[in-house]
Amino acid sequence: MFAKLPFLFGLIGLLLPIVTNVSEASQNRYVDASKLSDEITQGVVSYRINGQSKQILALDTQVEMTVSGLINRVTVKQIFNNIEDGWINAKYVFPLPDNAAVDGMNLLIGERAIKGVIKPKHEAKKEFELAKQQGKQASLISQQRSNIFTTQLANIGPQQQVVVEITYLETLSYQDSMFNLRFPLVVAPRYRPDFQRNEYSETQQLVAPILNQVQQPSPSHKVSMNINIDSGFGQIQLSSLYHDIQQHHQGRLTNVVLQGNIPLDRDFVLQWHTDVGEEVAAAVFYQTGQTHQLSLGEKVEVSDHIYAMALLLPPSLVRKPQHQINRELILVIDTSGSMAGESIKQAKLALNLALTTLNPKDSFNIIDFNSSAQSLFAQAQVANNANLVKASRYIAALHADGGTEIAPALDKALASTINIDQQQPKLRQVIFITDGAVSNEAQLFEQISHQLHDARLFTVGIGSAPNSHFMERAATIGRGTFTYIGKLEEVEQQMTQLIEKISQPVLTDVELYHLDGSIPDYWPADIKDVYQQSPVAISFKLPADQLQPVIISGQINGQYWQTQLDFNTAEAAVGLDLVWANAKITSLEMSQDSVNRSRVEKQIEALALQYHLVSSATSLLAVDVTPINPHHVDKGEHQLGQLMPAGWQINSIQQGFLPQTATASKLWLLAGLSLLALTLLFGLWLKGKLPGQLFIIQSLDADHV
Repeated sequence: MFAKLPFLFGLIGLLLPIVTNVSEASQNRYVDASKLSDEITQGVVSYRINGQSKQILALDTQVEMTVSGLINRVTVKQIFNNIEDGWINAKYVFPLPDNAAVDGMNLLIGERAIKGVIKPKHEAKKEFELAKQQGKQASLISQQRSNIFTTQLANIGPQQQVVVEITYLETLSYQDSMFNLRFPLVVAPRYRPDFQRNEYSETQQLVAPILNQVQQPSPSHKVSMNINIDSGFGQIQLSSLYHDIQQHHQGRLTNVVLQGNIPLDRDFVLQWHTDVGEEVAAAVFYQTGQTHQLSLGEKVEVSDHIYAMALLLPPSLVRKPQHQINRELILVIDTSGSMAGESIKQAKLALNLALTTLNPKDSFNIIDFNSSAQSLFAQAQVANNANLVKASRYIAALHADGGTEIAPALDKALASTINIDQQQPKLRQVIFITDGAVSNEAQLFEQISHQLHDARLFTVGIGSAPNSHFMERAATIGRGTFTYIGKLEEVEQQMTQLIEKISQPVLTDVELYHLDGSIPDYWPADIKDVYQQSPVAISFKLPADQLQPVIISGQINGQYWQTQLDFNTAEAAVGLDLVWANAKITSLEMSQDSVNRSRVEKQIEALALQYHLVSSATSLLAVDVTPINPHHVDKGEHQLGQLMPAGWQINSIQQGFLPQTATASKLWLLAGLSLLALTLLFGLWLKGKLPGQLFIIQSLDADHV
């Protein structure tokens, strides 16, 4: 019995690292996303039939867009085909633009069309589950994030085709004399941080499992897009960055077509230039009545409110040295595992380009983060040749591995004090380069709002499918801008434009008010700075009986500037009530914290119900009142893995795990193997089977005699 004890100790030593890994996995350091209840998939329709989990890849998506100026009205048709001989319930997760205001849904079954109704989220879910149990065909659209939505379908008949038609409205991005239309086609996996180390409130998490690359079938989705564009100005050039398109021009109108078997591995991005001249271009658009009332055919003769959008397009100003600001530029780079491959190359090139734009009056620092955050200097240093050489060497040594712990990096970038040795006060500008592949966005928003102070935060999205929900909102809270870089060839142009733009703001301290000094109900409440060729777009609501001119004012190169917008020259538009309501909901969501969460959720729910919008508190429900499935047994739903974004390296995602916080597993494994080896040697010694052992024992016995 005694002889077996060392072997048992050795076996415990071997098992110790395995047990340690399991323990640390339970602490969300290595997270098996496929076992989590809040998992999210995209790219497949998942269902369960006869006790088996299956997926439909034959999903057709048809997109119709109508662009008028900055407003884009979109209809998305998702066509589901039940290839089984039995009834199924299905679930599909899909991305939409970050500021999409989803306000309509139709469930099309054969010749029947069931119109969706906005309801509080918990009530809509309850009614959907009841309809499913009663054998009724139903569809439920819910928001998981502002840019990620879920469609659930109940009781799809054998060999039946079901179409879910979604309508939404969005405001396009306009930067550097260029309109940007982005339609996401893939949801990237998300990293779940270790929340035990974060002081900010925990929120609902979003985790994406990975589809095994060995078993992953080639995508067979069909995506077709038909886009009609009226930019409002003379069009110069239009281009699709990552997909082949057909385009036809007629005057200022343009039609763009995308169709075929489009891989769902990167976002669709369309850009076009416009000629707005050398002077300030300003306009105001208005709408009477709500879009939902108009869509129902209701006649709106008298409305209590007018919904409007003030749009200001500043000209490109000549750079003047005396107008450039003194700044402290903090460059933050994501070096986590999800950045492996093309993304880390883009990010490192972006950093090097940023260094070339610094002048001797600037100070700077570099922060890189993965499972932890490190910095080049303890605090920002002057941009002299010696420090720039150190920075170049620091960047060259960076590589992608580990988790995506953004909170410590933000803390280093925003919470540290300005270098007190500086002769002149400087504005801190933080450029945050990442793919944003995290699930704790709400915590990070709260952290930014608490730590920003007078700094500015500019986010740069890297890779084929960055988390635009995080990137856009982080930049909005940070009073900065969001820049998207989809491929290596774009890095130089995009980063050069960004650095030059933020070195000389065009319009700061922006305010909006009426001619009599009163303040309209406008959103966002904190208007960010305006940079060269980047517009001011402000949504506001005002009483119909108090229609009066609007003043936009600010500081241009240190001098007061204002413009007046009159409604007698305003142009009529549609969907502006949705833009205003969506902007207010976004601001409310970003203001949520652990103290006001319940109150803000009620405000969001009331606003979304009034304007018929899907939100974090509301869902769209369509139910066919006639029971059709005689065998309405809830077969359950099963979530499968998702398709991978282009450029992601599968070896950076370890068998279904996103790279997480580092552990000491290798050290424990080495110790366990050493103990086991010693145990085996001791066992052989007891049995007298070690080479040369008999000769040694005989020699010792002879000496003893």
